[in-house]
Amino acid sequence: MKKFIVLLYFISFLSFSQSGISISGISQFNLGATLIPTEENYIPLSYEQRNHNITLSIFRGRKFRIGTIVLKGSVSYNIEKTHYHNEQHNILIRDYETIKRRLIPSLEIWHILFQSEQTFLYASLGSYGIIQNLNFENHVYEHNNLVPFLRTGLQLNYNRFFFNPFISFDLEPIEFDVLNDIFNTDIKEKINKYSLRTGLEFGIMF
Repeated sequence: MKKFIVLLYFISFLSFSQSGISISGISQFNLGATLIPTEENYIPLSYEQRNHNITLSIFRGRKFRIGTIVLKGSVSYNIEKTHYHNEQHNILIRDYETIKRRLIPSLEIWHILFQSEQTFLYASLGSYGIIQNLNFENHVYEHNNLVPFLRTGLQLNYNRFFFNPFISFDLEPIEFDVLNDIFNTDIKEKINKYSLRTGLEFGIMF
């Protein structure tokens, strides 16, 4: 299933010109602490975490008579390995380790409704998914869902800086184990349980 989804995204990427395609990655080590609940209180656990991530992304537009259409998409693969330490020896919680593996595809099609030199208004249709395995000792827990959405936003450009506030109409996440689970979903039910979310993207263009 994972190979099939990745293949779909690669095909959509390769159908466009190579310009607008980027690849990035990161590998980092973190130290920190978290809290876990017990019957009477919360216990702090310290952790050591190693995170690896690689992302392939595209932002490619083309002008038509109806306006400019933009394809915005990405595929990320993430591995997060975390080792938890119990430093309160009076509480019997042994050390343990988790490994999370995530494939995060995202695809969004923009229709730019209005455009000036420094501003454009757009509406978009898209979805993002999370295909995740959580490994704990000899157990594997799978968590897969897909979130379709409709968005409208306004991008403001100031020299090399850009700001993109948006409002998103998100359907209730579609949980699935195989692709047929997505196709057999009651879309009306997911629409009735929608959520309105706001967001902000910003950055620097080079």
